[in-house]
Amino acid sequence: MIFRAIQNEAAGCIAYLIGCERAGVAAVIDPGRADVEHYVELARGRGLTLTHVIDTHIHADHVSGNRDLAGRTGATLCLHEAAEVRFPHTGLRDGERLRLGSVELEVLHTPGHTPESMCLLVTDTSRGPAPWFVLTGDTLFVGDVGRPDFGGETAAVALHRSLFERVLRLDDAVEVYPAHGAGSACGRAMSAKLGSTIGFERRFNPALRHPDPGGFVRALMEGLPPRPANMDQVIARNKGVVMLKRPTPERLRPGELRARLEAGAVLVDIRDPRAFGAGHVAGSLNVWVDSPQFADRVGWFAPPDRPLVLLAETEADAARALGALARIGLDDVPGYVAGTPAVGASGLPVAELPNLTAPELARRLAAERDLVVLDVREPVEWQEGHVPGALHIPMRQVPGRAGELPREKTIALVCRGGPRSSTAGSLLLRQGFTRLVNVWGGMSGWMEAGLPVSED
Repeated sequence: MIFRAIQNEAAGCIAYLIGCERAGVAAVIDPGRADVEHYVELARGRGLTLTHVIDTHIHADHVSGNRDLAGRTGATLCLHEAAEVRFPHTGLRDGERLRLGSVELEVLHTPGHTPESMCLLVTDTSRGPAPWFVLTGDTLFVGDVGRPDFGGETAAVALHRSLFERVLRLDDAVEVYPAHGAGSACGRAMSAKLGSTIGFERRFNPALRHPDPGGFVRALMEGLPPRPANMDQVIARNKGVVMLKRPTPERLRPGELRARLEAGAVLVDIRDPRAFGAGHVAGSLNVWVDSPQFADRVGWFAPPDRPLVLLAETEADAARALGALARIGLDDVPGYVAGTPAVGASGLPVAELPNLTAPELARRLAAERDLVVLDVREPVEWQEGHVPGALHIPMRQVPGRAGELPREKTIALVCRGGPRSSTAGSLLLRQGFTRLVNVWGGMSGWMEAGLPVSED
């Protein structure tokens, strides 16, 4: 057997190459759009012919590479028969078995995260008849289970049934390999580990502590994070309702920015927050290309019906950003500008978001009575410790809760390290706030400096 996990760490997505070296055939499970060429090269390098491309469900967080990969290789594109998509595919039935040489994939229909979700139980028949591992898609993660909020409590009840009546009845030794890991928006507390076992998850997974349906549903529906803003657009692409297209951006001269923005484009500044803070085109959104969940953050905050223009430090950064944005279906990117000098050369108004260190923030808090600290981390981070007296609004809630903030006072934005707070600062600048500073180093720098922390 050949088995290879292919992780996209920035997105938290995991695809799998699985097959039989002796027979020279393989399948790719849950392929991402941004990595299609990588899958083709992996198979070619092992002398394998891709015969199947399988998605465990219709993804909501990224655009699938299933059609691109099947088109490139001639492989059969498969989803569960309950999947409602508008493109040719083979529908798989519960209990159906696919053979890849000595490798057998058995379909387990496990609705809950989505109605068509399925797991694939894998057996290497050359070593014995017992299943070796299960590819759980978004039904069971390492340390968590799939989000049920796409279908509400009805979906949560279905997920409970799928988990406790099907997946958890597998032998303790069966290994677990999900479609997402840490960094994905498809769960709440996923581990950074790529794999686990049924026995380990049954014993230690917090989401499985409620075997009764009522308790499971209540625990699962409580405190769900916000749904990604561009989720509907991603699903529409993955169902074939909206056609896929590849962006064909051109490098723009700085002087061309004005016309693009006046025509309705949104400028996304993907430079380091310190460079953004020192000077940026007024009204631009700052999402650092090197920050975790870069593409998802752009998708959360950029208006979904307007084209995007990028301002990057280098050509290489622009190329990386374009690939990441294509992964979540943000294809309307007609152009980009490279280099910090483009900010001044554009002829557009320039704004700043000053950066200061944690010790500098502490000194200013002692000297300035009108300085407000806004912590934009997630609730679990806030509970682990924060600046005494700080306000708390998670980053994704900042645009809708800006009215809670005092415009007449200086606001110091804090996250763990600085990138998220810079994004939140750029959102507030777009809403007319002017007295803002970003804390570079964030709470990590605050704690390293030994400054006081509150856990109330």
